[in-house]
Amino acid sequence: MHPMQQAFIDADAFQCGYCTPGQIMSAIALLEEDHAHSREEIREFMSGNLCRCGAYNGIVEAIEHVIAQQDQDSKGEAA
Repeated sequence: MHPMQQAFIDADAFQCGYCTPGQIMSAIALLEEDHAHSREEIREFMSGNLCRCGAYNGIVEAIEHVIAQQDQDSKGEAA
């Protein structure tokens, strides 16, 4: 399982699951394209994906969790 998928589960970032595949793919692209410098930037980048359940806060939390994990992993590798 991709870390973003696990983060979505851990953050309860979805309810019905209809938009989840697109949200996860966009979130991964957001990280790969280095657009996640702030919560506002995450929200702006993800604004093209609509969630009818309104799980936006959980989605942002999931993305922030993956960013934090990646930062922690990269610090561990540098030591």
